[in-house]
Amino acid sequence: MTSDKEYLFNLYEYAIRPSVLMEKYYNDTLNKKFWTNDQFDSEVREKLLQIAKEFYNNLNLTVPVIDIQLTGSLANYNYTEYSDLDVHIIIDFTEINQNIDLVKKALDGMRFIWNLRHDIKIRGYDVEIYVQDVNEQHTASGLYSLLNGEWIRKPSYNPPDIDERDVEVKFNNYVTEINKMETRLKSKNLSKEDLQAITTRANKLKQKAQQDRKNCLEGGNEFCVENLVFKKLRGSGMMEKLINTSIEAYDRVYSEDELNHYRY
Repeated sequence: MTSDKEYLFNLYEYAIRPSVLMEKYYNDTLNKKFWTNDQFDSEVREKLLQIAKEFYNNLNLTVPVIDIQLTGSLANYNYTEYSDLDVHIIIDFTEINQNIDLVKKALDGMRFIWNLRHDIKIRGYDVEIYVQDVNEQHTASGLYSLLNGEWIRKPSYNPPDIDERDVEVKFNNYVTEINKMETRLKSKNLSKEDLQAITTRANKLKQKAQQDRKNCLEGGNEFCVENLVFKKLRGSGMMEKLINTSIEAYDRVYSEDELNHYRY
């Protein structure tokens, strides 16, 4: 028989709690640190344009920039304290090479190196720079041209239904496995095969999280479970821990100390 205390707890879980959870993922205004009456802050806009142009100039490309755009949650109502200022430099990849996949991989590599060397925050939010092909489909419901100072696609306020319990279950499954791999990696008596297995599993886990997120975003649902799980993994530092685990396991496979351990 359910007690009054249990009844009230269940009422909180299934009636009150969802409205509280909604505040984690959806807001009734655009972020006021950057937006006033749907107008983007001019000072921040100039800074982002300068950062994007300097980044692009360092690539030594002669392809013209078509646009510089702000997208992601800070151009929408679904921002959190972990959001980034996602700045996309739009160019035509085919003007570099007809092999678009090759161009993308090269530019992603350059972006990765740039991110290692720079840690730029504006009003408490990280700045992330991307180079995007003009022909790549963009599914975000909020898209703002920094170059032209106007909305390309203005988001509408439309609070979604969020399955928070499913988000928590999937997130905790990732956390459990990542922590287990990290704990196992602390052992000094791992074989080369053990380390390679950890590297392989960590990479598969990372790719799964990324691919699941990509699949649901391509379906036009920014609030799908997989995207929210990915955001939570990234915001909590678990994605970084997963990547570091993979790197450490890989490095130990080929390090001199580990090789000596296998030899003797």
